[in-house]
Amino acid sequence: MRGCLRGIRAFVTLLLLTGVLLACGGSSETPVESSHSHEGHHGEKDSDHDAHDHGSSKMMTSISPEQADVLVEIEFRGMEVFTPSNRVTIAKGDQIVFAVISDVDEFIHVHGVDYMGEVSSGGSTNYLGFTMDALGIFEVEFENSEIFIIELLASS
Repeated sequence: MRGCLRGIRAFVTLLLLTGVLLACGGSSETPVESSHSHEGHHGEKDSDHDAHDHGSSKMMTSISPEQADVLVEIEFRGMEVFTPSNRVTIAKGDQIVFAVISDVDEFIHVHGVDYMGEVSSGGSTNYLGFTMDALGIFEVEFENSEIFIIELLASS
């Protein structure tokens, strides 16, 4: 009887571990084609948002807009995002600078390359940037509110 119980416990443990591994698979930092269609949907929450730890995120730095290869202007007001486009085409190696005006304190997060920048409210523009070092499509969102901003399409 003890051997049978051990076998059942081992099987249940294996099932639990498999479930944990499958759940973690959604937070991969590998860039993939986004299945989101955001045309005309500024400000909608992504219901498939994966909760994951950002302790290892690379922090964006404060960069002058004059240093940008690509300047992305973003306004976040009343929990709604306003941008000139839903997708911005960039090249690997480009210096990307987000010019963000927000009415709430937030974090801007670039999924896939895992860059995070702190956005302060108060009316002044936050200039946050990084150098794109990968190829693919990368979703950018306001992290705390889980609101989509844009996609970056990085090519060579």
